[in-house]
Amino acid sequence: MFQKKKPAHKVRLEIDFQPKISRWFIFRFLWIIPVIIPLAIYAAWFWLLSFVHFFYMLLLGERSESIFRKQLAFINFGFRWQAYLKYYTNERPVILPWHV
Repeated sequence: MFQKKKPAHKVRLEIDFQPKISRWFIFRFLWIIPVIIPLAIYAAWFWLLSFVHFFYMLLLGERSESIFRKQLAFINFGFRWQAYLKYYTNERPVILPWHV
């Protein structure tokens, strides 16, 4: 009455065995250390700008254009680096976006 359905397509993955690899290959996770430090600094600076901008708006009742432009520059900087690191573009972005 009830029959098991067989899968329509089978997927087969074949990977060649490599008996010798570099001993340094086991330390491949260590690249995260030099990446985390600049990202933490970037996040702390953006948080500080957001915090200052919030109290600026709270106390004065208006937005600061210069702080807004700095925040926008940091967001654009992050998007440019993401595009570069994901191979969407070959153009490497500038190191720091202080020239806004």
